[in-house]
Amino acid sequence: MSATPPPGAEAEATWYARLPSFEHVVMNIAFVVLLAAVSWGVASRYVVVSPATWVEEVTSIAFAWLIFVGAAELHRQGRHVSVDLITAQLPRPVQVALAAAIELLVVAYCFYTSWLGLQQTIASHSSATSMLRIPLSVAYAGLTLGFLLMALRGIQRLLTARFKIGRFDTGRNL
Repeated sequence: MSATPPPGAEAEATWYARLPSFEHVVMNIAFVVLLAAVSWGVASRYVVVSPATWVEEVTSIAFAWLIFVGAAELHRQGRHVSVDLITAQLPRPVQVALAAAIELLVVAYCFYTSWLGLQQTIASHSSATSMLRIPLSVAYAGLTLGFLLMALRGIQRLLTARFKIGRFDTGRNL
């Protein structure tokens, strides 16, 4: 059973177009690590004599990566929440221009936040978690990577002129 593209959409003929994005892969790895750590933490309370004390550290780090890289995946897909009550009433060319301006602001914000995250990642590298001695920079790297990926995907969207306007993706026909 093959999926057919929606009307008006071009079918991607290349094999690599069907591969999951980098964000999707990293997000799923973080989710599996989070799920495994929490499951082991619960099981170890009832199975092992002494429960696993490292679970909180691993889940915190995996959760940070899941949230920030997952946000980048949502940004890549154009699925972040938006309210278009006022903009939906504007003429289509104004909507497109406003969407481009908003995307440009989001890119600037994401680059700035990524820069701040990088500074915090570098500054926290000398500190480590109490149980596993994992550098705290590992957790902050998830924030840095997530915002960097959002900024890069925003630039990609600006260069290909793909903006979310209301419920519709403008595609390349501007």
